[in-house]
Amino acid sequence: MQSEVGDGAARFRYELNNLEYDRMKMDRETLNEMVKLKFGSRKAGGPEIDLVKLAADAVYADQMFSAAENLHDETLVLLAITLRDKFGLLAARPQGPANHPPAVVETVEVPQSRYMSGARS
Repeated sequence: MQSEVGDGAARFRYELNNLEYDRMKMDRETLNEMVKLKFGSRKAGGPEIDLVKLAADAVYADQMFSAAENLHDETLVLLAITLRDKFGLLAARPQGPANHPPAVVETVEVPQSRYMSGARS
């Protein structure tokens, strides 16, 4: 069906309208926010954002959202955080460095005491 689409812009719209991210159909609001982030980032001197890659690659999306959050435009920061939440990247736990071993939790034995819940006479 992609061969039926003639020009590059129409093909891009076709691909963008048919993207699925994390088993969620992208709604028009999310697509509009992605486009606003792309053009806002370009105007603010930020990175050039590939929308298809942003929707398909979580690592790339995380990098682009981080770059947008570091720009001096509060609208772009809010937009990046909103999209990060919609993509499910806001609640993701960051992985620690691979060269650090996991923390060891030591248990300390508490000796049995003769305490019996309050004063006795």
